[in-house]
Amino acid sequence: MLLYGQIGRDRAVMFDLAVNGKLEFTATSEDSRVLDALAHAQRHQAARGEYITAFNEEGKEVDISFATRNWRKAVVDKTRTGQFVRKHFEAMVFTALAEELRTGDVAVVGSEEYADWSEQPLAWEVVQETLGSHLVEVGLAEPGESAEFDARFFRRQLEDKLRGAAAADAGYPENDGLVIDPETGIPYRTHQPVRRVQHPRSRHPAGSVRPEA
Repeated sequence: MLLYGQIGRDRAVMFDLAVNGKLEFTATSEDSRVLDALAHAQRHQAARGEYITAFNEEGKEVDISFATRNWRKAVVDKTRTGQFVRKHFEAMVFTALAEELRTGDVAVVGSEEYADWSEQPLAWEVVQETLGSHLVEVGLAEPGESAEFDARFFRRQLEDKLRGAAAADAGYPENDGLVIDPETGIPYRTHQPVRRVQHPRSRHPAGSVRPEA
């Protein structure tokens, strides 16, 4: 892969930062697949062969389901059962780690920019000061609405939306102007019904096609 050409030049630095104690990573959820794969890459950091084992120290296969199908196809060589293509595996892990840091699924201990958001809750007094604008921004309230937003209010909102969706769903079979694509699930409006009219100067009795008014 072309990506490894870039990562390969900085491989030593990336391993030094990521797995040799310079940075301490932690998962912000129960999903630790990327960090587990990073630990596996660390255990085989000194390897120079084309392949490394796909099994961890406990004899279990390293879970790479976090990666896209294209990455998994590149990392797993069908002719070498139980092994990973080392260079592709390292590139996949560092790419996934960068994405996890960006999304906040992995945090850096002691960092401000990549801190664990789950450990930085705002005080309720601070939340109340900005709650109104946030609710408007995410579509949960209208500008100027002063009703107190709590669990009961939120539940009523959801119930109203579900009732509206149910009504639209119930009326769909009789709605000739709306069609839902069976493959994509995307709704679209149909064209107006057409009728054939005979043009006075046309040689053909069918005439032209004109939409009904």
